[in-house]
Amino acid sequence: MAPRTYTQVRRADSAAETRARVRKSALQLYHERGVAATTIQAVAERADVARGTVLNHFGGADGLLDAVLDDIVRRLEYPDERLLEGAADRAERITRYVGAMFRFLVRSETDWPAFSRDLEHPILRQREADYYAVVARLYAAAFGELATDRYVAAAARAYVNYGPLNDLRDTGLSIDESIELVAQSLIDIAAEAAQRTGEVGSRRKA
Repeated sequence: MAPRTYTQVRRADSAAETRARVRKSALQLYHERGVAATTIQAVAERADVARGTVLNHFGGADGLLDAVLDDIVRRLEYPDERLLEGAADRAERITRYVGAMFRFLVRSETDWPAFSRDLEHPILRQREADYYAVVARLYAAAFGELATDRYVAAAARAYVNYGPLNDLRDTGLSIDESIELVAQSLIDIAAEAAQRTGEVGSRRKA
């Protein structure tokens, strides 16, 4: 029984190593060619396995793409509303929100170019929708009742993005300094929105 168990473990290890090598090769080719231009044959050649091996493990190009994206999602860790647990007030929630988003954007910089040219691919469209759903919940939890204020929503969308983050870093600010600057801006905008909303509510009651 022992030799058979040992053989089974070795086979499982070998299969896992093959799958990992194929996923790594696919990601390399996505970077070089894009998703649409990456073929199963090209991945097989890069991973030094037979084309049938790739198909046996992943079923096809879509299955392989899903597997690669699963790896990336696990590695990047989407920011979600759990990051706000224990926050003392709205200012701290907003600061955590900006920090989580900016640090996620930094983490995803390496992988983004591999998929940016093929965002119309159905799988990538769905993954993008899944990501934005997670971010929307985080945003709503961070800003609370002010999340639907159009000025707050516009500012959060404009400030918490690749462009502003890259502009801030280009000026020499660190990621921590960038987070502090943008978070304080959004805290101020949220405070103004809260005051404005309160004033409108008071007039309606009167």
